[in-house]
Amino acid sequence: MDSLTAANASFTFDLYKQLNKTKKDENIFFSPLSIESALAMVLMGAKENTAAEMEKVLHLGDTEGTADAGAGNTCEGNVNKQTFLPPPPLLGQQCDLEGTVHSKFKELFSNLRKSGETCELHIANKLYGQYDFLFIEQYQNCIQKLYMAMLEDVDFKNTKEVTEKINMWVEKETQGKIKDLFTEDSFRQPTVLVLVNAIYFKGKWEKEFNKYETREAEFRLNKRESKPVKMMNQIGKFKLASIPEMHMTILELPYCMHEFSMLILLPDDITDDSTGLEEIENGLTYEKLANWTTSALRETFVDVYLPTFKLEETYDLKSVLEKMGMKDVFSDDAVLTGISTIVGLKVSKVVHKVYVEVNEKGTEAAAATGVVVVPQSGHGGGTLFKADHPFIFLIKHNPTNAIIFYGKYSSP
Repeated sequence: MDSLTAANASFTFDLYKQLNKTKKDENIFFSPLSIESALAMVLMGAKENTAAEMEKVLHLGDTEGTADAGAGNTCEGNVNKQTFLPPPPLLGQQCDLEGTVHSKFKELFSNLRKSGETCELHIANKLYGQYDFLFIEQYQNCIQKLYMAMLEDVDFKNTKEVTEKINMWVEKETQGKIKDLFTEDSFRQPTVLVLVNAIYFKGKWEKEFNKYETREAEFRLNKRESKPVKMMNQIGKFKLASIPEMHMTILELPYCMHEFSMLILLPDDITDDSTGLEEIENGLTYEKLANWTTSALRETFVDVYLPTFKLEETYDLKSVLEKMGMKDVFSDDAVLTGISTIVGLKVSKVVHKVYVEVNEKGTEAAAATGVVVVPQSGHGGGTLFKADHPFIFLIKHNPTNAIIFYGKYSSP
């Protein structure tokens, strides 16, 4: 589990840095767990260099047992990409071998679902497959067992009907927060399989903000510009850490019996020509964050100022993932023969849509990721913590330290 948590964090920071290259002064928000889950279901059926690239980008190569974790990966022999391969024998319980990356995802999902008793957390996976396309039974069995994902037959030639069906499922699983994940154009080229992950989170602060203490205030975008926001305020005991080497302060705001927390990484001030976040963005690693949250945070009286905000973001992640090194799976070189013996499959699209609202009561957040697989073709009593300038924030599951959501708030 520790190795998967480290992989989760490392992928989070890598993806953020890639997104930030084109969104330097813009808000960023995504669910690394949602993206990882959808891609891990593809990885289960990937082989050769396709699997190796995915493992590297997702940081799953160091997770023991990755190589034989998937249904397709248990087949022996070389892959002839121009032939119709015979189906591999069913291998019973091998898809649940202890220590494989997919069994660790299963364990993580199990731990997260238990947290729904104190916070409302819902995770769902679903596969939609072309009704007349042959998928390996072992792959379907393992996806169902490890990711709780059922394969539903659809006809992708009826693009309108399929788009509505998938979008309705996502909307339902995210309590209406994620709408229209896909458009009909998503399935214009021949499509045989869509893998979807949906995550919904609603958590109440352990110590709610009094809405009558919320006031209009200025949020400084940079040294020259500012915008008005509704600024919440409360004084109470919270975990706080000053990190001098990064010129920042970390505040932990727990949700519902401390099962989850929001961590806010706030630069001491705007000291550069843009947002003041560059030092944190460039220097943040899993090891540093783990050390700060386990040893540096100390409970103290804090005078907290935090803006209310609502974000909704949509990303087409194909080009982003390609730039990160995940290239084969999107090309005619893709080897996804663990998904189907009909060779010549590739991923055409990875769409991610996410929503978050932070207010006096707590946080509501949702995300969905869809992967489309197609045939190949061509102050006042406490330490002052005033988030009135850009900051990084994340929502994590404390028992496992898994990062569920991650983002940057830089522009109201």
